Amino acid sequence: MSIQFSDIPAGLLSSPISHLLQGNYAKLYPRFGSDSINEAHKELAEAWGTEERNQLVLVLKQQLKSLTLTSKQQANLIALETNDGFTVVTGQQIHPFLGPAFVWAKVKTTILKARELSEKLGKTVVPIFWMATEDHDFDEIARVPFLGKEYIWETPSGGPVGNLDTEGIAHILLKMQEDFQSDVRVMDFLKQFEGIYQKGITLSDASRLLIHKVFGEEGLLIVDPNQVEWKHQTKDIWLRELIEEPHTALLEQSQLMKEVGLKPPITPRHTSMFYYGDGQRLRIDRIDSGSFQTANSAFEWTIEDLQVEINEFPERFSANALLRPAYQQRILPNLLYIGGPAECIYWLQVPALIRVHNGIVPALQLRLLMHLSMPAIEKKITAFSWPKEDWFLSENELLKKLMSQEYGNLSLTQQIPLLKAQFEQIWESLYQIKHPKLKEIKNEHEAVIRSLQHTADEFLKEGFDAHVAPKIKQLKTLKSTVFNEKSPQERTLFWMEWAFKLNGFPDVDKLQGPYLWLTSN
Repeated sequence: MSIQFSDIPAGLLSSPISHLLQGNYAKLYPRFGSDSINEAHKELAEAWGTEERNQLVLVLKQQLKSLTLTSKQQANLIALETNDGFTVVTGQQIHPFLGPAFVWAKVKTTILKARELSEKLGKTVVPIFWMATEDHDFDEIARVPFLGKEYIWETPSGGPVGNLDTEGIAHILLKMQEDFQSDVRVMDFLKQFEGIYQKGITLSDASRLLIHKVFGEEGLLIVDPNQVEWKHQTKDIWLRELIEEPHTALLEQSQLMKEVGLKPPITPRHTSMFYYGDGQRLRIDRIDSGSFQTANSAFEWTIEDLQVEINEFPERFSANALLRPAYQQRILPNLLYIGGPAECIYWLQVPALIRVHNGIVPALQLRLLMHLSMPAIEKKITAFSWPKEDWFLSENELLKKLMSQEYGNLSLTQQIPLLKAQFEQIWESLYQIKHPKLKEIKNEHEAVIRSLQHTADEFLKEGFDAHVAPKIKQLKTLKSTVFNEKSPQERTLFWMEWAFKLNGFPDVDKLQGPYLWLTSN
């Protein structure tokens, strides 16, 4: 799913997005406005009792037992057992070496927002990273770029990525060490990944350990949704997907999006489920009102047979992107979801579905948008007198901004006809009173207009070529490379490369708007 910054509705690039999502967009999602967090908190406090909290913490302790938890993580687990514990969540399909830099931005936004809400609500708000271990888009995570080289993870795939053996990633690390063996600094940096990936270690376990190493001191808890206990706890979701109601909710919400000019990024299906079979994660399709099959036709069921399968083995089912929020909101007391640009748009499709599945709709916020600037780039962008954050705007918006600032004589060419019209009104008034110097005044006015027109024409001919045209060329070059909308830097540069170039990410301790601009030495 590819969403350009220029495709995002006005307001989504704010922090939180609810501040500007008003009017038509407000009816798409119920948790907008300053009271949205308080509303979510009130609903969750009423819905989440001792039984739900005990189940949550029991599973989390089981998943985290291989880690040495920090004091903040331990305190957060204790808080979740009480009525004072709530969550802020972000998620991502897990990658080798954490993945693109925006993953760091998602987690950091979540940590900072949890801290902010803890102070606001007087409760413990826990940051959660939802490892999308059940995703199966291996091609999306197989590429690992680092310092101008590209490494490819080669391993049999087809099922959920969390189950993949990481022996191939260990081979990538060895190849990196071989390629950079003469660079002491790189070799020291790569040592921190030794022992994380190896034969017999799944990507889920390796990712949990790495994420813990990077963010554990900040209290982040890591969740793997592919858990038997949670699938049994939410089996009503999978059963409800067999009837028309969930599909209808998605269709109605998609229609609302179209009415306000937004194209739904995901086409709703009759069921939003996958099935684990033959070592693969297979989409379930409805054939007719009474029968279903997997996309490869390997498994077929009547509706009665599928109900039996769900009741006995709910762990064999998992949610697609549209159903995942409903599943998430049932197993976590979640106040707020932190998403990327594409996520925020498809989350606009799901509030009705969450409610159909008896979940509580969280507030929604866009993650930090990040840029790593090099000294050479810093010099180039200083030629443009606008805030650095404006480089996240579309090329058309930046061109308008440049023309407004630098191409001032465009306004002059627009003002000359207006001035001439005013002069003509003066001439008409002077004519009415038979002013003796009408002709002399008219000649003077016409001379002023000719002089201004000459100035404008001269600038258009010489100033544009000498001054504005090079800036336009420079702007377009920067937008197509460093600030490319279709392939943002935070997606193409990976976290490990940013961490190396910055000697570790800076200690950001407060959200200061939606942008984070970092400069490499």
